[in-house]
Amino acid sequence: MATENSKKAKDQFLMEEEMKNINLSYELLKPLPSECDFVSMMQKFKDILQNKNSDWTLQISVINYFRRILKFEKKIFIQFFYGAKFYEKIIDLINSVRSSLSKNVLVLLNEIFSNPISEQDKNDTSIIQVIKVTIPHLISKINSNQSFIKADSKICLESIITNMKYFDVLLAFIQIMNTKKAKDAELCAEFAIKMIKNFEKEFFVQSPRFNELIKCIATFYEAQKNINVKICKNILNCFVEIMGKEEFGHKIEKCTKKEKEDVKTIMETKVVEVKKKNGTNTSLHFRKDIKERRKSFKLSKLNGKKENKSQTIKLVPKGKETMVGIPTTLKLNDENVLKNN
Repeated sequence: MATENSKKAKDQFLMEEEMKNINLSYELLKPLPSECDFVSMMQKFKDILQNKNSDWTLQISVINYFRRILKFEKKIFIQFFYGAKFYEKIIDLINSVRSSLSKNVLVLLNEIFSNPISEQDKNDTSIIQVIKVTIPHLISKINSNQSFIKADSKICLESIITNMKYFDVLLAFIQIMNTKKAKDAELCAEFAIKMIKNFEKEFFVQSPRFNELIKCIATFYEAQKNINVKICKNILNCFVEIMGKEEFGHKIEKCTKKEKEDVKTIMETKVVEVKKKNGTNTSLHFRKDIKERRKSFKLSKLNGKKENKSQTIKLVPKGKETMVGIPTTLKLNDENVLKNN
């Protein structure tokens, strides 16, 4: 009885100790006691994570425990975090209203993804599943208003594309493009392209599943051709750059007739880049506004109304001219302006 009570006291002490270290650095993570009962510990963690009313500091404590287990007891970590699917509850906490809780989840995930997969674990599909579940959350958080959440999410994604070099992970990025908003689809494509560049040519040449990538790209293209063609072309050009035109062509020949037609159309489409000029508003709305104001001045002059001879419209800030032939100001009473309108 005394032993059991002392054990409970020790567990409670460990929990309190972790609670005091909300922003625990990797260097300060300590090994767990050798007599630690991981089964009972995981049951406690499960109760905390499943209870929606749990104290958020307790949830951070659970995350820190998993960080310690990952660092010093990796086999046990894989057994419970992956095998018992603890990752599902923990990943959900990324969307917590408590930013410090979200941050700690991102720290844990980055520590998971920072270590390249060993040859022994390469056939473990549970790791791939964790990544596939995590990517949509990370993509969404990159658009967060909180800079540190945005930065940590990007770090996690960079760790994934650098260390988790699985075909299914690359496929996940391209698949998610079909389920996300336009802005998120562009981010998925951006990380997919970075990941493609991390692979060797032979990885794609020898892959029996390359057509799955093309199928996803074609599906994304078909959804909104005019909007998605640029993203699709960037990804396909990256494949050509890595594989070479000849090998890429051989792989495309194994795709369906419709997919081949889509790839051909995408590659032949000329994408016009619209560059934003610093200090100059080149939008149609701005040009329309200038035209309307010119017209208004012309009418007022015809009606005999007096106008300030020096009245001007400021096009760009002084000293910030960015387009050849466009002045910084436009005189409304210029006779040439009236003739042109």
